[in-house]
Amino acid sequence: MATFQQKKKLLQGLLMGEFAYTCPFYATIDITRRCNIQCVGCRYHSPLVTMPSPGNQHIVDISFDLYEKMCHEIRAMGTRTLILMGEGEPFLHPRLFDFISLAKRLGFHITLLTNGTLLNEDSILHLIDSRLDVLKISLWSSSSEEYKRNVPIQNPANFENIIYGLKLLSCLKTKENSYIPSVELYHPINRYNFHTIDAMVDIAYSTGCNTVSFSPFRTRRRELVSLALSLEEENSVRLSLLRIKKRLNSLSINHNIDVTLQRYRIGESVWQKLPCYIGWFHIRLKVDGTILLCDSCDFVMGNLNEGKLSEIWNNQAVRAFRRQTFTCKGLEALGEHCECGFCCYIGDNMRIHKLIKWFLPFLPYGRMN
Repeated sequence: MATFQQKKKLLQGLLMGEFAYTCPFYATIDITRRCNIQCVGCRYHSPLVTMPSPGNQHIVDISFDLYEKMCHEIRAMGTRTLILMGEGEPFLHPRLFDFISLAKRLGFHITLLTNGTLLNEDSILHLIDSRLDVLKISLWSSSSEEYKRNVPIQNPANFENIIYGLKLLSCLKTKENSYIPSVELYHPINRYNFHTIDAMVDIAYSTGCNTVSFSPFRTRRRELVSLALSLEEENSVRLSLLRIKKRLNSLSINHNIDVTLQRYRIGESVWQKLPCYIGWFHIRLKVDGTILLCDSCDFVMGNLNEGKLSEIWNNQAVRAFRRQTFTCKGLEALGEHCECGFCCYIGDNMRIHKLIKWFLPFLPYGRMN
């Protein structure tokens, strides 16, 4: 969460045009490229997707030294929020809990993303002991049958294992008298599961989850367009989400339905309607040291093995990216380099845009054309 002073410095940079006077509000660190399942909608491991990933593909796990360097440098810059994830499954990294422990000692708020298949008593107790703040489980399916369609190559029993793991997590938190990690179910909506999204509420309630978050399906630069919803199906989903919102509120389960509906309203052609400000508030470290501003764009901004993060944060490549994404015309020119459809950062972008839009006509890079 950004402080008032950080927001003030963010506005200062936006008004100047390209130099950030504040740190990234949060950072994403990739843990591993390895994964134990192949979700059809995954950018990295789907058998249907051929999109290349930036960086050295021969390096599959982040080293502890590189991770430690990132944590210390971004902490010195002022960032307090880390998201640990990866092109694969973080629980496959043998030093995952060392990563969490280091980040907690440095005072970070940490969210860990996982597919949930490796949750067991031992790993859950380690999570509780590590004081992880949020555990976010990506769950594409609300039944074993849906799981077979979304993860067709793997063991269909994985779905039941995930549900068992969620229930076990809730029980062990109670036993250990711990309210953390807070548990969030993350549910991308595609053609295989859009008609049963109500069932995610049942799963969240029965397994003791704190939050349910939804996401429109992203077609990975049209490679997965066969899994996308039709306009009629999207309208059906919107009605379902409005209905689900009331139930979630009554159950005191947190959700992101307002932002999800906003993403559907804006649609895939985000670049035609809104500038992008991600270059001002987020940074991502890949396992080999590659630095990106947004993982949906393949523009490499530098490598942490070759320089300091504070220098990369305002180097020429980053500043050029900020200038270009300040306008809809600039965003459109990025073309095949970025997958902006149903942008997952739309909530952050909208909050910043509400503040800066009044100044845009007077800024050198900010005219919406």
